[in-house]
Amino acid sequence: MTSLKPFCLIILSLLMIIAFEVSCFAKTPFPQFGVVRQKCSVCHKLDQKGRVEVIEETRKTPEEWKVVVERMIRVNGAPISDADFHPVIKELGKYLTLTPDETKKVFYITSDENSQYKENPKTDIEKKIYTACVRCHTYGKICSHKKTAEQWVETIKMHLAYQPTVVPQMREMDWPTEAMKLARNELAKKFPFDTREWRKWMANRTLPNISGKWKVCGFQPGMGYYQGEYIFRPNMEKGDDEYFVEKRIRYANGTTLRTTGSGTLYGGYHLRYSLAPTPLTGRVEGVFNLDTTVMGFYGKWWTEIQDTNAYGDESFYMETGSPRVFALFPKSIKASDEPQAVTLVGVNLPELSPSDIKFDDPAIKVIQVEKSGENVVVCQVRAAGAQEGQHSVKIMSAKCGDPASRGVEGFISLSADVLTVYKKLDGIKVFPELGRARVSCGAAYPPQGVQFVARGVAAGKDGKIGTNDDLILEPVNAKWQLEEYKTRENDDDLKYLNQPVINGLYTPFTTYGPIEDRPQRREGVGLIAIRATYSEGGRTFSGKALLGVTDPDFIPHIK
Repeated sequence: MTSLKPFCLIILSLLMIIAFEVSCFAKTPFPQFGVVRQKCSVCHKLDQKGRVEVIEETRKTPEEWKVVVERMIRVNGAPISDADFHPVIKELGKYLTLTPDETKKVFYITSDENSQYKENPKTDIEKKIYTACVRCHTYGKICSHKKTAEQWVETIKMHLAYQPTVVPQMREMDWPTEAMKLARNELAKKFPFDTREWRKWMANRTLPNISGKWKVCGFQPGMGYYQGEYIFRPNMEKGDDEYFVEKRIRYANGTTLRTTGSGTLYGGYHLRYSLAPTPLTGRVEGVFNLDTTVMGFYGKWWTEIQDTNAYGDESFYMETGSPRVFALFPKSIKASDEPQAVTLVGVNLPELSPSDIKFDDPAIKVIQVEKSGENVVVCQVRAAGAQEGQHSVKIMSAKCGDPASRGVEGFISLSADVLTVYKKLDGIKVFPELGRARVSCGAAYPPQGVQFVARGVAAGKDGKIGTNDDLILEPVNAKWQLEEYKTRENDDDLKYLNQPVINGLYTPFTTYGPIEDRPQRREGVGLIAIRATYSEGGRTFSGKALLGVTDPDFIPHIK
């Protein structure tokens, strides 16, 4: 009789292999028939720990996953079609993203802001990273990646393989040696893949449905404060976490605006949308982050076609949430006996009386309350004799403040829990302190201007402008003019950059290319100054900022 032992051994071996495969599959969060496993496994197999090779050793923002996948297609020939591109980004962003707290630190990069306004090394480690990496990349881009130590080392190797010119470009240092040391000793510790906070957040994360109405309040430089609502409806045809978006807002000056578009919620909290053009803006792109504990978003929108240069910071909360006043404007009032209007914006608000609104300084008194719309309350406030500085606000029967935006790098919050009181205007300050504009180069590269804002300044306790206790106040209706900023002998930049500044908005008028009558046939670029002047109470105040005009951004996808 033939022995069954060899046959049993073969069957047992096959079962062990199958069990190993199943155990591997069970360890990766990516579904076996999902787009990542189907499209990326051509190169990225499951390793012995059951992870998708390389991919599951790094976490990134959806914006950075987009950059990586684009590179995989362009350089490595990844078999990802246009139809599969967005689903791949969504699936990567669902399982390998940053925590909301990590994203707060790089918000300014995800919202397409000029990093030159924001980035400055604060520690010795950051100085090392700036020296080795920030000549080509923004610091925010580096912070947007969390990797294992092995993958940080591989990143340096990839640079040397794909961009060997980095060695002569960084010839003032032994870049391969220094960068490799940085990856092993600093980057792996400062930006690790696996953290206790990330594991805890992933274990407790909820994937919310944001369908419904949300109350919004924001500030747009050049236009002012606005409030209104968002309406999100599921886009079932496109898939999970996809929404139709409708936005209706009213500015404090009475202007109304309505626009529609679509958006995607990545990783359960990171919303990106695109809205149709309006009479005031071109096509709008926006990025917002959700705090699911309070169902509130914070974020920023901006025009994709930059020649309109419109943008706004805003927060919005679900209207069915618990009673909350999340925004107020203006953010500062004068210590005066004259009544001043302060608008409160919230959700699910009860009827409020003057006695329901309290400040930490009893000299600040609400004398009248009137409802001007759903979840919008206008208060008449007197602040005669109030102490100069920031004052906390409390509202009976409703929470007060904007916790969703707390601790966000680069976000201008209208949080309702703070109101600034000042005694007199001592000066004005222009923001940004250094603006960067870009000349045009045909229809594909329209000019990029800068929206400047002049804000009032109160000197604070020391009575001096330009110190740490200055109080930054409301925007003022300033007059604007451009000035030469001498950086060299026979500096002629103003001659070629002079252009009317309307309501703080400067847009270059020159195009990319040499100017025949300019010395050395230089282009229409350079560094000039912009000055704002404002008069009040018989005094004239002046503030100045710098304005750099440079070439078009031909590679905007690289941040």
